[in-house]
Amino acid sequence: MRNDVANNWSPVVEKAVYEERLDPHDIEELFRADLWELGSAAEYLTRKYFGNVVTFIPNMILNYTNVCVIACRFCAFYRLPGHPEAYTLSVEEAVRRVAAIDREFGIRQVLVQGGINPELDIEYYEGLFKALKAKLPHVAIHGLSPIEVDYLARKHRMSYAEVLDRLRGAGMDTLAGGGGEILVDRVRRAIAPHKIDADTWLNIMETAHRMGIMSNATMMYGHVETMSDWAEHLYRIIELQRRTHGFLSFTAWNFEPGNSELTREVPYPLTSATLLRVVAVARLVFKNELPNIQSSWLTNGLEVAQLALKFGANDFGGTLYEERVIPATGLKMPILTRDTLINLIKGLGLTPAERDNWYRVIKVYN
Repeated sequence: MRNDVANNWSPVVEKAVYEERLDPHDIEELFRADLWELGSAAEYLTRKYFGNVVTFIPNMILNYTNVCVIACRFCAFYRLPGHPEAYTLSVEEAVRRVAAIDREFGIRQVLVQGGINPELDIEYYEGLFKALKAKLPHVAIHGLSPIEVDYLARKHRMSYAEVLDRLRGAGMDTLAGGGGEILVDRVRRAIAPHKIDADTWLNIMETAHRMGIMSNATMMYGHVETMSDWAEHLYRIIELQRRTHGFLSFTAWNFEPGNSELTREVPYPLTSATLLRVVAVARLVFKNELPNIQSSWLTNGLEVAQLALKFGANDFGGTLYEERVIPATGLKMPILTRDTLINLIKGLGLTPAERDNWYRVIKVYN
């Protein structure tokens, strides 16, 4: 037992805190540990790495289209081509929306998120990114995901590196982590049978990282997966991070049944305590190798996101103006402003700090 902090941690939790590497069996055992013990250990590491500082970013989501042919069973947002509710924003309209949000609130990042729309080619994305950069050079583009990269590569008969290079040349700053879900193919076939497999998702991420394009990692839990699958997912992410050091952050969120096809099989979401468990274990697995863990307020609510800051998270995420995917499930979302986030963080006795797209602190609100 180390004595640099008073604790009554179990052997697996103590191993996670003091030893660098865990295997999938260790990680699964962590997931089964006592929640408050996990929180205590995760909080210890988070304060060790970050002190009392909690970061956030003023940002928005640009849902440029809801047309998607992947038809994930967990998604209530997508519409097939030709559907009366289908839409695709023109480049001009998309830029106008981002500029309007920036004028009203002031943002540092736009997350460009949509679907696999067969009518869109790489020139659409290049035109969109170039127009955003020309109009709003101070706003970073955190855009697309490995799913779109794979689609564009197949559509244009290009390599992943060629697609990524063209997107970066047009203005994409970092690659989003969408489509990760659970990196176990049995699970992926059950919830999204037409989506790329786990190896492809990881391969595209590794390609981006080796080109100097950083990204974030994600996890969507609470559907048909097991704790063993959670452990495999975290293990595969940290193994890639050790090879490339290209992941800036990790975000987990629960499956929100709502109006999706998968709701027939999974009618209720998991409890908020599950998010705390996932966040805490992520901190114990990732430690400071993948340093930034978001608290994920979008599907779990502000109070739980606050609590996650005491269970291993060090980042509150963003303001997420204009997000449309989660409301499509029927879940109501609050509108967050910079001041709201600052007050939520201060309410825990922690210090808010505004960051940029690369998690560099811009301003501390003491």
